[in-house]
Amino acid sequence: MTAVRTIVALALAGIWLAGCGSDDREELRGSLYFGAGKYVAALDLRDGSTSVVANLGDAEVLSLGQAVDDRLLLNIIGTENQRELHQLVLYDIRTRQRLTLLNGRYGHYLPGTRVLVFDDGVNIWITEKIRGTWEKTEVVEHRYNAAVDVLPITATRFIYRVEDGPFYVYDRTASRSIPLQGLESPCSLDRALWIAHREQMLCRVRRDDGTYEYAYVALDGSQDEALPLPGDRDLRPIAYLSDQNVLVLTERRQARVSNRWKWGIWIYRLDTGEFYRMLDDQHLGDTVVYSAGYHG
Repeated sequence: MTAVRTIVALALAGIWLAGCGSDDREELRGSLYFGAGKYVAALDLRDGSTSVVANLGDAEVLSLGQAVDDRLLLNIIGTENQRELHQLVLYDIRTRQRLTLLNGRYGHYLPGTRVLVFDDGVNIWITEKIRGTWEKTEVVEHRYNAAVDVLPITATRFIYRVEDGPFYVYDRTASRSIPLQGLESPCSLDRALWIAHREQMLCRVRRDDGTYEYAYVALDGSQDEALPLPGDRDLRPIAYLSDQNVLVLTERRQARVSNRWKWGIWIYRLDTGEFYRMLDDQHLGDTVVYSAGYHG
């Protein structure tokens, strides 16, 4: 019954469109795929409805990443011989086929490639399957099960950080890590969103008065323009829809009556500056994958 209630909740959760009386508002396109426990789900951006795409059984989705050929890269955790097991899995939405790639966590493909970055609990690796064999290059070694942040930025580079250590960008062409000393102060990597055409991150930057602003930050730490978003809300940029010039953000807030946490979904149109709440209460997690071409 719990599984049934979860599916129903996902399918019916919050389709209220704040400000939907604006008849001249351009309709959004595409879907956002996200993890919800043992489910992969899809949010239809046209109307705010949700649907279950896949049931992973006993495994739980920790995060999602973009993969080539209209597939999703799932970071999942399950059990094997009564021990936790982290795995990287490819899921094809069209065929509903599932392929386990590697044991590991924090998996990401470099944009537009089949080059995979992942962590095995003691090392960050970069790897590619060539003629049926995974050819791996070690990026950095760290203490067992240390927290790791990875942010792919180009087909040959990604930013990483181990625990509260310094930021680095790994250059696959040069096979080396380069310190990003100026980036540590303004940005929190786990809340940053890479904007490819600007070659900058969109970061939540703390102001002197304790509120926040959302600004573009270059890899040298220099801060560019800030977006006119409310600094007193707990907003998190989660997806940039480049084909629509739209930013999707989530907002965490506490309900007044029940005190439970609620997650709203907000839309910011960069061309017009329009900012509105799309959904009042729909949890997408920390990672989503945008697709303009197909739906769950």
